[in-house]
Amino acid sequence: MYKVLVSESAAEFIRGQTKKIQRQLDKKIKNLGPNPFPANSVKLKGHEGLYRIVSGYYRIIYTVEHKTITVLVLRIAHRKKVYKRLT
Repeated sequence: MYKVLVSESAAEFIRGQTKKIQRQLDKKIKNLGPNPFPANSVKLKGHEGLYRIVSGYYRIIYTVEHKTITVLVLRIAHRKKVYKRLT
């Protein structure tokens, strides 16, 4: 099982959402521990090592570190805004 870490900016985004959305995002993030590459995950083109999963209108961007057995959630945002300033 992979250890799942959430960046401060992603955690701040979650805290700013309604309880319903918080639970929805939390469930998706926790499910990355046992399987960091679920069926709906997509490797992002032009961004080496970054993956995306969908949670309603939101996108969760993350990377997987196999050496440390860690999933790092880098960014969560609305689908219209998530890819802006993504580096």
